[in-house]
Amino acid sequence: MKQIIIIEDDIHLARLMQENVNEVESMTCKHLFTNPVEFLQNPIEADIYLLDIVMPEMNGIDAIDRILKLYPNSAIVMNTIKDDSETIFKALQLGASGYIDKQSFEMNFKEVFASIENGGAYMTPKIARQVIAFFNQPKNISEQLTEREKDIVNGILDGLSYKLIADRYSISIDTVRMNVKKIYRKLKINSKSELFKIMGGAGK
Repeated sequence: MKQIIIIEDDIHLARLMQENVNEVESMTCKHLFTNPVEFLQNPIEADIYLLDIVMPEMNGIDAIDRILKLYPNSAIVMNTIKDDSETIFKALQLGASGYIDKQSFEMNFKEVFASIENGGAYMTPKIARQVIAFFNQPKNISEQLTEREKDIVNGILDGLSYKLIADRYSISIDTVRMNVKKIYRKLKINSKSELFKIMGGAGK
């Protein structure tokens, strides 16, 4: 019998998930926690932890490493509405074995657990598409950008603040902000750290 623990701040949703898990003969979920701090104060070993990301006191990303240090043979499955590529990669880097779009939990959780039991990892289709889209970005990223956008990317990569970028190119801070939004949209990213990742291989 596989032991499942749910760490989820929406207690109503957590109980629905618990009911789903307990309907499967080979699984049981006896324990619910509303945030990682509550769990870490009273840790219980399980085969699989279902872990939300956006929670009070400690987020799920920060909890991955702490849980795995306690129970290195356990599997962690992120169950969240956050589907940006940076969060997905961070969770997988830290040791998560699966990533579920919370809205499709009932549809996908059996397949997720079966995959993990067989030594694999699992992402729901919506999450997998995010990962594929990230890796399928054109090699020559700079071709997607205007000359002004390239200038601003170079400023960001040089570590300049928006004000210093504006000063360098004699434009307003509002123009910098507007172009940053366009750059993120074109490159399908959400943060400076993602920009550094993709531009690191593409060059300026």
